[in-house]
Amino acid sequence: MNCLHTRVSCSRIIRLFTPFAFVTLLVLSTALPSKLSKNVIDLGTVTHANSTYCDLSSSSLSFGVSLATAGQITSNDNWSNVPCVEGYFGQGLTATHGVDPQTILGTEFANNQLPNTPTNVSANKGNPSAFNAGGVAEFDSGTYLAIGLQGNVQANPYLVFYLNATGRGQVTMNYTVQDIDGGSNNAVSMVALQYRIGSTGNFTNIPDGYVADVTVGGAAGQTFNKTVVLPVAVNNQPNVQVRIITTNAANAGGGSTADEWIGINNVSFSSSVLAPTAANVSVGGRVMNEQGYGVGRAAVSMYDMEGGMRTVRTNPFGYFRFTDVPAGRSYVVEVSSKQYYFPSQVVMVQDELWDLNFVAQTTFFKR
Repeated sequence: MNCLHTRVSCSRIIRLFTPFAFVTLLVLSTALPSKLSKNVIDLGTVTHANSTYCDLSSSSLSFGVSLATAGQITSNDNWSNVPCVEGYFGQGLTATHGVDPQTILGTEFANNQLPNTPTNVSANKGNPSAFNAGGVAEFDSGTYLAIGLQGNVQANPYLVFYLNATGRGQVTMNYTVQDIDGGSNNAVSMVALQYRIGSTGNFTNIPDGYVADVTVGGAAGQTFNKTVVLPVAVNNQPNVQVRIITTNAANAGGGSTADEWIGINNVSFSSSVLAPTAANVSVGGRVMNEQGYGVGRAAVSMYDMEGGMRTVRTNPFGYFRFTDVPAGRSYVVEVSSKQYYFPSQVVMVQDELWDLNFVAQTTFFKR
C-alpha cells in the first residue's frame, strides 16, 4: 500500500504486507470467499480509498462482500473501511436514457477531479429487486452479494479503483459483471471500462471491458467474466484510476424504462515486474582479409529480428562501428566486399561490443 496519498497513519497497513508475493492482486470479491491464499489479507479496516493508491508491488490484497464481511461498509456514502475503491453517483452525466457509457469520459465534479466527498453507496442492502434508489449499493445479504450499480434519470453510477503501478507492467484486471436483479424491469444495461493517469482530465475507454447488455428482464444470474490487460500507458505510473461505469438505461426499443441492478464481482488486478529499458550500446569490430590486413570501404549491415537494417562502411583500416544499438536483442551482421567473402554472424547484444571481427575466407574478383 502506498502511503504517500493517505491522510492517516499507515503503520497498521505496512504490518499487513508480506514479502513473499511476486504478483500483486487487488481483489474486490463479491461472492463467498473460498480457498483464499494464505497471503490474501483482509483490508476491511484500513484507510480511506480515495486517499490511497494501492501499491501493485506489495503482497496480495483483498476486499470481500460476503456473509463473512457483512457490514464492512458501515453507513451510507462511507467508503472509509474500503481501501483503493470508491463509488460515485454520476449525477447528471447524461441528458437522456440509453446513452452509451463509453461516451461518458468525464465526472460530475470540477476539473473531473474526484473528491473524498460526496461519494455514494447505499450500505447493507438485501434483495436488489426490492430496492430502486439508483446509484451504488452494497448487497451483503440475500442471494446475490455484490457491489451494485443502477442508473436512473439522475444517476450514472461508477466505481473507481486507485492503483500505484510504479515499477509494474502487464497490469491485468479480472472481474465479473452480473445481472443481480430478478425483478420485472427489462433494461439494456451497458457497462464500460475506462482508465486515466492522474486525478484530473478525461477517462479513456478500454474496449475489451465493454458489455452491451448485462441484464435479462425477470431473471437474475447472467454473468460476464472479463479479463482485460490495461493499456501500456499505465505501466510504471504511480497514480492510475480505473473506472467501471453504467448509465441511465433504455429498453430494447430505446424508450425510457426502470433500470436493473448490475453486480460487480471478483475484481482483481495482477501485474509483473517491469523490466528496465535496456540502454542503447555501440557495436563494432574489424573487417580483415586472409592476411589480417584491414579491408576498407566494406559494407557492414546489421539486421534485427523484425527485419530492420542498418549499414555502415569500414574505415581505411577495416574498423566499423554501429551506435545506438538496443541491447538485449539478437542481430544478424553481414559484410559485403567486392574482393572478399565473409560469413555472416548472429550476435546477442547485451552490452558494449567492440570485437565483432570478420576474416575473409575466400578471395574473389568480379569480372
